[in-house]
Amino acid sequence: MRSQINSLTATRFVAALMVFIHHFGTKVFPFNQFVYFFDSGNLAVSYFFVLSGFVLYISYDQSNISYADYFKRRVGRIVPVYLLALVLFIIVAFCFYDYKFSNNLVRQIIYCALFLQAYFPQYALSLNSPAWTISVEMLFYILFPLFLFIEKRNTKFFVTITILLFIVSQFIHLRYYQGGIKLSEKVEGYTFYHPFIHMSQFLLGMIGGYLYKKMKNSDRKYKLLPILLFCAIVLLIAFRPVYISYHVGLLAPLFMLFILSVAINDPKLLNIKGLVFLGEISYGIYILQFPVYKFFDAVNTKYTHMPAQYFFYFSLTMLLLCAAISYTFFEKPLRRKINSISFKRLAV
Repeated sequence: MRSQINSLTATRFVAALMVFIHHFGTKVFPFNQFVYFFDSGNLAVSYFFVLSGFVLYISYDQSNISYADYFKRRVGRIVPVYLLALVLFIIVAFCFYDYKFSNNLVRQIIYCALFLQAYFPQYALSLNSPAWTISVEMLFYILFPLFLFIEKRNTKFFVTITILLFIVSQFIHLRYYQGGIKLSEKVEGYTFYHPFIHMSQFLLGMIGGYLYKKMKNSDRKYKLLPILLFCAIVLLIAFRPVYISYHVGLLAPLFMLFILSVAINDPKLLNIKGLVFLGEISYGIYILQFPVYKFFDAVNTKYTHMPAQYFFYFSLTMLLLCAAISYTFFEKPLRRKINSISFKRLAV
């Protein structure tokens, strides 16, 4: 059932690193020399959505397990570290940033703990702000068996629905963004964060998984294709017109093709053991970045006073260390325990 492709796992690290640079590194060298590009590092979120759909499809399309067993594995994969990051952020916020209990804070904690923040735009970035994407992913995980059922029954219908959802989401978002339409903060938030506006990206990943299953045994390989697609993505981001937003997955079809090309060609460069391990801990890198950075930032402000240049690389090193420790001693053991829970096998 587990269908890990190491080269794809390695790309997770690059995507997580881009998000970290987007949040904390655009003012330090060398990223400050390419601010426009690295400030768009949050586009890696779209890559994660597409990759998630791809990986789930190739992992489960021939699988015959109960919905309970499937969802148990999803919970074991994301929930423990998600809640750990939330608790750590709250501790850091109260100890170093003068957070006070209030009805609004309690509401934020409840929404975040229940993976609901992305449904309420005013709370989407509450507390551990990168976690809004996990709120989105949770809906995809819940609906994935239904998506897979539809795809198996009628692939053409599935592809059609995906294309329509993609067009609608882009129209809604770009109409607001490009047209300069002044919307209320609440409505604007829906066009950026609501799970349904990102759903087509996940579905495109599933289509990529379907194509991979059809093409993986083909003798025709295009070794340069991953490099060419990567360069195309970099150029499109680097020279993106300021009036066009990629935030809700405008590049998702290109991400899907890149993921598909990497999976088929499995480049040796992306199979380096250390890079694969960094990919395996990338979820921790992504979800722990705010509590780890905010903790060391508070310590640095009060005690060590490292210059921004040195502090960024120090905090990145500490984040990698924390993610590795979390993965080895918390995430993997707890995942194994959760996965070992036995459910009666029921037909989905």
